[in-house]
Amino acid sequence: YMQSGEWTLKDYRGFWHSVNYSCCLDTPYLDITYHFILLRLPLYF
Repeated sequence: YMQSGEWTLKDYRGFWHSVNYSCCLDTPYLDITYHFILLRLPLYF
């Protein structure tokens, strides 16, 4: 993560999912989904 002068990271969450399909019950399919909440900082000119 690199800080920016335009944005700030307010919150983040990660969700891990495992799905087994009927064709391949012994093979789990995995994915990770991330949600980020960003806040744009005011720019003063």
